[in-house]
Amino acid sequence: MSENGTLATLEQLFVPSRRRYKAVTLPVSGLKMRIQSLTEREVSDYQSEAMKKGGTGLIPARIRDSGPRLITRCAVDADGNRIMGPQHVHQLSEWDSADANHLHRECMDHCGIREDGIEALEKNSEATPVDA
Repeated sequence: MSENGTLATLEQLFVPSRRRYKAVTLPVSGLKMRIQSLTEREVSDYQSEAMKKGGTGLIPARIRDSGPRLITRCAVDADGNRIMGPQHVHQLSEWDSADANHLHRECMDHCGIREDGIEALEKNSEATPVDA
């Protein structure tokens, strides 16, 4: 099989990655925000917060607040500093749903998180027996 181009070297693969940024305009409020990309470790940490200890299922409250939790990790100022923390998750849940859902989808897309990822976690969790 013939391949076009040159394959990446190990050195090229492990060059420290740079954050990517994107400006997003919220559809209802019209406010403009800046979001950042996340590393694979940061995405894994975010996703693992929804898992019970030992991976025996999902925490329903963490599934419900998954959108605001991701937004807090991605929302940054002009210098790339996070502007929100875990203490803002509840406040984000009080936003207009069109703005919140739009920003959540933009964060997911920008970070390469597939929408069916959480659904797969939920299905795998349902198949796991719960301790009595």
